Amino acid sequence: MPVDDAGPASPLAARMRGRGTLGVIATGASASGPVLHGLRAAAREQEYALSVFSVSRPSGPAVLAAVAGLQLQGVAGIVVLDGHLLAELAPVAAIPLVPAAATDQYAGARRATEHLLELGHPTVWHLGGPEEGPVARARERGWRETLERHGADVPPVVRGDWSARSGFRAGQSLAVESGVGAVFSANDHMALGLLAAFTEAGMRVPRDAHVVGFDDVPEAAYYAPPLTTVRQDHVAAGRQTPAPVRDTAEVELVVRESSRCLKGA
Repeated sequence: MPVDDAGPASPLAARMRGRGTLGVIATGASASGPVLHGLRAAAREQEYALSVFSVSRPSGPAVLAAVAGLQLQGVAGIVVLDGHLLAELAPVAAIPLVPAAATDQYAGARRATEHLLELGHPTVWHLGGPEEGPVARARERGWRETLERHGADVPPVVRGDWSARSGFRAGQSLAVESGVGAVFSANDHMALGLLAAFTEAGMRVPRDAHVVGFDDVPEAAYYAPPLTTVRQDHVAAGRQTPAPVRDTAEVELVVRESSRCLKGA
């Protein structure tokens, strides 16, 4: 399903047909996340330059200053990695603003949760991202509605900030919680911290619990154990971003040792 249809030729697509520079505003985790990496790769393929402004908070003077700075550079348009900022920034921008092409966060979370339920778990716990973030909310909704559809109990969300450190803290609390046998982490970095906390507490994955992440970062295949995760085609999403009509990029569940065998095997 198209997530953004700007007609036969959106202003940004028209201005980016030739060579030029595309501005990017990244906030929080998106400043170093896989979506930005995918956009960089796609820009290199199409011989575009990227000018990236990274701001620590997703609103306020810093974001407005980023728009002003990119406009002074004469960029053809600005990609906003956190799409919920568009309404706030549109009145002050004199050039086209577009959200980064989306991946189906909801479908990925649903598939991850279904995979864990298929292994025989009565429910799945969720290590969620920041509550105010649209990506974290979409992944949480996919998890929650999948459990409800299967008639499973919905445990309270344990929340992190996308970092491995926050995943470790969450893992420490989950390790002493009764009945935690399956965890869907909203990203791979938090899953890394979760695995470390479980190991420190004497829990072995996948013997004692199954863990699934999201993003398929390059390191995920080398975690201990290698992490089952939801893979997004970030290069495809980056390639679609300046296009006049953009589809939601597909996701794929990559099964590795963290959930490959039955619990206790």
